[in-house]
Amino acid sequence: MDLKTKILNSNIPVVFFEMVPPVKGKPEALQSTLGEVAKIQKLADAINLPEIRDETRAGDRTFKFVPRVEPRMLGSSIRKEFDMDVVLNRCVVYEKDQASWFRETVEKFGIESLVLVGGESSRIQYPGPNVTQAAREIQATGLPSALGGISIPSRADEGERIRRKVSEGLCFFTTQVLFDSNDIVWLIQRLNGLEARIFLSFAPVSHERDIEFLRWLGADAPADLDHFLIHSAAAEKASSHAAERAFERSLNLAQRILMDVFDNLPPDPPPLGINIEHINRRNFNFAVRMLEQLRIFYSTLIAARRRATLA
Repeated sequence: MDLKTKILNSNIPVVFFEMVPPVKGKPEALQSTLGEVAKIQKLADAINLPEIRDETRAGDRTFKFVPRVEPRMLGSSIRKEFDMDVVLNRCVVYEKDQASWFRETVEKFGIESLVLVGGESSRIQYPGPNVTQAAREIQATGLPSALGGISIPSRADEGERIRRKVSEGLCFFTTQVLFDSNDIVWLIQRLNGLEARIFLSFAPVSHERDIEFLRWLGADAPADLDHFLIHSAAAEKASSHAAERAFERSLNLAQRILMDVFDNLPPDPPPLGINIEHINRRNFNFAVRMLEQLRIFYSTLIAARRRATLA
């Protein structure tokens, strides 16, 4: 079964594992990344690869920009070595001809699943198309494609934005990393009847720098999250155990968010998936553990939902 068919079947759990491409020009880093993929090969339905650019978004930058291996080159290696599906995040606003880029991506790299990403600000005039325009260009090639987008649940008009993009051919959306269930529950309820999958994104947190980085990326992290995940964990045990306790709290929080979403589904909800983000090398083992445990928890919720609808 191809990835798009899985994505559109609400009875099938679908899990993405998102990992940052390795540093460019270091063959050992590429081999290390492929070794990491081998560890989660049987745990995820697809590897989700972001496109890392030297962004100018507001706020203090918490890391130095380092050029990375092109995602589709890494994706091609993953497909060849592990026969896994790959999803590429593509920032479409920076180049005019997205159709030619997509044709090359399919024919040379064998990848047809994309998350189409827009610009950092609506106030900036970019040379390339917006997400809906890029979707039209890509579909006009006639090549098979599975197109997705980014969802920001806290936006007041997010439900309408998603429905407009679905009408242009997008069939799935990955959310920003979630630390609270209120906005995502509200959004899923307003997407009743939608035939596109919503992937709920989670990331392990083991240090306060993780939260700073995720906030810089745009995640809606509550003001008291630092105390709940980091400082309480450090106070409860010796500092050598603080990272483990912080991870456990972030995992429990993710499970509660998933439970809240499934407990408050509308009558005809969109298919749901999960996307586990590996945001830095320090947290790789935590990300794998989160993937292992959330995958089981989420699959159980999907199965229970299916039984309830058949009863």
